[in-house]
Amino acid sequence: MPIASPAEANFSSSDNAGVEATPHRWLAFDLDGTLIDAERRQTSLAADCLARLGGGELDRLAFWREKRTGAPTAHALRALGVAQDLSEAVAALWGLEVEDERWLSLDAWLPGAIKSLATAKEHGFGVVVVTARRDRKAVERQCERLGLLAIIDRLEVVEPRSAATGKARLIPSAYAMIGDSESDAEAASIAGVRFMGVASGVRSEEFLVARGCEVFATVLEAVSMLVVPMGEAMYSSSSKKLRR
Repeated sequence: MPIASPAEANFSSSDNAGVEATPHRWLAFDLDGTLIDAERRQTSLAADCLARLGGGELDRLAFWREKRTGAPTAHALRALGVAQDLSEAVAALWGLEVEDERWLSLDAWLPGAIKSLATAKEHGFGVVVVTARRDRKAVERQCERLGLLAIIDRLEVVEPRSAATGKARLIPSAYAMIGDSESDAEAASIAGVRFMGVASGVRSEEFLVARGCEVFATVLEAVSMLVVPMGEAMYSSSSKKLRR
């Protein structure tokens, strides 16, 4: 399947040009934390960087909990008692290496992610993944390895430093944006489309709810709410939408 860059994508004639998907209705999905589990990569890399810089052992679960509250990497380390200078050095090294193949190989599908994409397509939705990464080639290779490119209609990659505006430029014609972070929510707000948050990624349910997001436990629950009639819901009543 060919992969279109934003410049190569079919855009509408509006100022906020968006992807023209086939079929006409389409859903935009974030990648990290929405479809794939990046926790192991992010925590393992942080532990490795801290050890290389002489900082000792990292409590990976505590680090991830801090990240899910919205803390940047350096702030999460500081909250765990790492000195400020060392925290900043670790965060800088972490940022340089987080997209290296060695660490990307640790990512895996989140539970229900493949089924969510199949469900969307079965109900007539196009599927476009919009992710913020620096290294386009690396994310293409990763998506190929995971089998994602065989499922989706298009992969779009935007610059992380302008993730919200970059994604917003691509999604104004989407039926909804499904993601796990504040930048995904901001992109949807800018584009004027529905945002469906998932609590499976880099931000917690509490973090997303506090920002007024509609939140679901998993991406499959979000997709099911969109495409499956109430009487045919694909998940149990005990596995319901978390809250607004």
